[in-house]
Amino acid sequence: MAEHDLNHAIAELRNWPGLVRKKFAGRLAELVDEFFGEDAGYFNLGDWEVVFTVDGIWHKVLEEDLYWGGFISILVNVHDVYAMGAKAKYAVNVISVKDTASLDSIKRGMLDAARKYGIKILKGHVHPDAPFNSVEVAMIGFAKKGSLIKSNSAKEGDSIIVAVDTVGEPHGKLIYNFDSTNKDPEALRKQLDSMVHLAEKKLVNAGKDLSNAGIIGTIAMMLEVSKKGALIDLEKIPKPENVEMLQWLKSYPACGFCVTTSQPDEVVKIFDSHGLTAEVVGKVDSTRVVKLAYKEDQRTFFDFRKESVLGLI
Repeated sequence: MAEHDLNHAIAELRNWPGLVRKKFAGRLAELVDEFFGEDAGYFNLGDWEVVFTVDGIWHKVLEEDLYWGGFISILVNVHDVYAMGAKAKYAVNVISVKDTASLDSIKRGMLDAARKYGIKILKGHVHPDAPFNSVEVAMIGFAKKGSLIKSNSAKEGDSIIVAVDTVGEPHGKLIYNFDSTNKDPEALRKQLDSMVHLAEKKLVNAGKDLSNAGIIGTIAMMLEVSKKGALIDLEKIPKPENVEMLQWLKSYPACGFCVTTSQPDEVVKIFDSHGLTAEVVGKVDSTRVVKLAYKEDQRTFFDFRKESVLGLI
């Protein structure tokens, strides 16, 4: 990405559908109350924090690859549970399909992902002969009491760290899905366990999984609900060698997180030891403005004093 392209990159990222669609989240703020902006809801049960989430797969994914849609219907929920420092365990689902061939493809993807990530599917419901294909999954996980990572608790002065698996390649039909799942289940689960380790050691103040909003969009959502700002250096973001920068910034990685911490060296070491590439990419401040830097250039990405990623203004 050339230096003079920063304005173009910001325009592309701000108009990226994965980010633009997040503005509808604000319409649900009253429904989820104190859990708005979190990757999952949670409640206490004895010595455990029970983490509960639900997600549906974008129709554009299913239109291109039903198997992959089934696979990531498990994966995106796994991400949301682990992002909060909990271990994902059990899932239920609702599937709507136009025909049995579609059902079989979605089912195969779900089963393969469940086996890789150690998820037990407890129950499912099927709508046959639907006018469209869709899949929604709800998932539950568990964390030690008092060991949750939240999205809205970034602190001024925190380092922002991006940790991601860069060993993979873009999906053949969905270039903004970066697939690094062709690894042993043990390696994939170890990557996710990095967030459990950080949560139990209380080494991070806030965190999220890198989602369809893209790397910068996900960081921006975390900062918005934390009522903070930051300067993010694009050159510091871990990136695969086989993906161009702007494509990567829009991508949904098969495993990736952003966190804020006052102990960046220790956090980077933990991510590295779990098989993720991690770098400090910026610092949290009190401005409520997210700026991007590339070489000597700096530009505003979002100004939360007058606009909102999550549709709060």
